[in-house]
Amino acid sequence: MLDIGSQCSHSPCKEIDFLPIYCRCQRYFCRAHSSADAHGCTYIVRPTDLPSVPGSSLQRCAAVGCTKPSLESFVHSDAEGRTPAKCSDCQGSFCAEHRHPQSHSCQTEPTERPKNEAARALLAKNFPTTSKRKVPASRAPTSRNSTDPAKLLMNMRHRAVPLDPRDKQTALPPSDRLHIKLLCDDNKEMIFWVRKSLGTGRVLDLLADRLGISSETAVCWPFTSSLCLTDSSSL
Repeated sequence: MLDIGSQCSHSPCKEIDFLPIYCRCQRYFCRAHSSADAHGCTYIVRPTDLPSVPGSSLQRCAAVGCTKPSLESFVHSDAEGRTPAKCSDCQGSFCAEHRHPQSHSCQTEPTERPKNEAARALLAKNFPTTSKRKVPASRAPTSRNSTDPAKLLMNMRHRAVPLDPRDKQTALPPSDRLHIKLLCDDNKEMIFWVRKSLGTGRVLDLLADRLGISSETAVCWPFTSSLCLTDSSSL
């Protein structure tokens, strides 16, 4: 008998291990054969060794030719909140290998007709209608009037160009702009914007320069054109 360590109890091995592992089967084994599967541990109770009890056999898979237990048989019927382990289409109990519909040639049970559909069929049979039901024609969505003031102001704001050449590269907020719409005798429309801080005389001078009117005749140009001033802050 060895004073230190022990000999592996696995018959093909017989290796002397100084740190043997004691198993529940009351034998010592080396590290390589310490697991129950490695030395065929007799302590494990295998399902095939259990005596068969009438009425306790597991439900078999519903697939043809399969003898494996179904997943439903492992779920206790009295378990609280249990989810049936059955096929959602044919409601059959299958094993893990045949649990998918395509793996067991699933034959879907015919679904019942909806109750409201059956009721309509019954009403149509007993109370036939002679006249067709008139379906109201859908009204086309009415577009907003083109004379909408807010829309016109928005259009003017996008079309306006700076009257003062120095404002071409300036990002002035719309609330600080005054829009000018000029309609000439030839129906030519011109839209400008100026700073609200500019005086009236300065604005008239800029308009005269833009229209090519000399300073001597600028005083009479409003009589041949229509001028409209619009405050962009009203948008």
